[in-house]
Amino acid sequence: MSASTTGRSCNRCHEAKRKCDQMLPSCRLCRRKSLACVYPSRRPSNFVSIDTIDICRTPPVTDSPGLHTMDNELLIAETSSKFALDFVNATDLHLTNDARAAWFTAPEAFTVDRSPMPLPPNFKLQDLKEFVRLIESWLTIWVTTGSNAFIHAHLYGNNFPSCLQIAFTTYSAYINRTATTSEIILRGVNDQATALVSGLDQKSGSKNLVRDLAYIHALFAYQMIGLFDGDIRSRHLAESRAPVLAELLDYTLKNASTTLKQEMSMDGSAFSLSHLLDPTELLWRSWRISESLRRTWLVIQGISASYDGLKQGWAPCNGDVMFTTREGLWSAESASVWGKMSVDQDVRFIGRTHAEWLFLFAPEETDDFAKSMLKNIFGKERSLKWLSGTQCVDIATTFEHLDYGHLQA
Repeated sequence: MSASTTGRSCNRCHEAKRKCDQMLPSCRLCRRKSLACVYPSRRPSNFVSIDTIDICRTPPVTDSPGLHTMDNELLIAETSSKFALDFVNATDLHLTNDARAAWFTAPEAFTVDRSPMPLPPNFKLQDLKEFVRLIESWLTIWVTTGSNAFIHAHLYGNNFPSCLQIAFTTYSAYINRTATTSEIILRGVNDQATALVSGLDQKSGSKNLVRDLAYIHALFAYQMIGLFDGDIRSRHLAESRAPVLAELLDYTLKNASTTLKQEMSMDGSAFSLSHLLDPTELLWRSWRISESLRRTWLVIQGISASYDGLKQGWAPCNGDVMFTTREGLWSAESASVWGKMSVDQDVRFIGRTHAEWLFLFAPEETDDFAKSMLKNIFGKERSLKWLSGTQCVDIATTFEHLDYGHLQA
C-alpha cells in the first residue's frame, strides 16, 4: 500500500498542538498510541470514497458511508462548535442552541442501500431458520425484560402506547400457550392484528416516531406468530398484512430525519425547558428512537427475506441501512454515559454491506446486535474464528463484485 498524506493535521494533533505527519490511514503518533486518527472533513463533499484497503491493521478513518467515524462529532453542551458534521451541514439542522447537530438525524443516516448482498459461505436453508429462531428469542426477551437488541430499554419509557400493550400481552400469552389455549390465542392474534391494520392511515403517517414505532413493533409481533406458527389460516392472514407493515416501515424510515429534527426543535413535541439545561438528554432520546428504527428495519427485512426463502427457495435483496455497532452505546443507562461514549469513542456507524470492517476490531468492542448481523452475513465459521481471535481478515474479499440479485437457497 503506497503512502499518502492528507495535507492536514489530524484532530488530536491539532488540539495537542503537536506536529502531525499527516499520513493515511493514521498518523504516526495516533498509530503508536492506538488512538482513532480523525482528519477534518473537506468541503463541500460530505463523503470520501475508500480507494484502497490494507489488511490486518486499523482501517482508514474517513467519511466513507461504509465506516463513519463519529469521534468528536457529536456536538453537545461540553463540546466545541468548531467540529463539523460529515453527514450534514450543522447549520441546516435547526436544533436547540446546545444541541446543534446530531449525526443520527441526518437524511443519510436513514438511506437504504440497495446493493446486492452476497450469500455467506456454505449457506443452507437452516441458516434462515436459525435467523427466525433468533428473532423469536429476541421477542421473548422483550416480553420478559421490556427490551431487546432492536427495541431500546428507554424507547417507550413511561409512555407505553395501548396498541403495544396489547401486543406485548398477546405475545406473552402466545409463548406460554398450552394445547388447549393455542387456538384461542391465535384467534386473538388475528383479531388484534386486523384491528391494528384497520386503524392505520398509510398515506399520512402520525408524524410521531415513537407512536409509529409502537405500531410497527406491535404489528411485527403479530406477524412473527402468524407467519411461523404453522397454522394455515394465520399464515394466510399474515401474508395479506405484510404489505401494510412494509409500507408503514418504509414511510417511517423515509421521513425519520425530518420528523426527528422537528421533534428536537424548540417548538417540537420532544422539547422541554429542561433540555436547555441538559441538551444531552434530548440527543440521547433522539438517538435511541432513530437507532431502534434502523435496527427494527433490518430485523423486519431479514424476516421478510427469510420467510420468502423458506417458502419459495429465493428472496429479493431488500437493501441495507446503517446502524451503530460499538459495544456500550445501546446498553448505556444514562444520557451522560451515552454522551461521553459518543464523543470519546468511534461509534462505528456502518451498514451490513461494509460490516466486514468490524473483523478488524476486538469482539468485545462490538455489541450483540452487530455480532448477530456478522454471523448472518459471513456465516458461523468465520464469525466463530473472529470471536476466538484466530482470524486475520482479508477485507478485499468483501468488495469483490458478486452478482446476486436474489437470495437463492
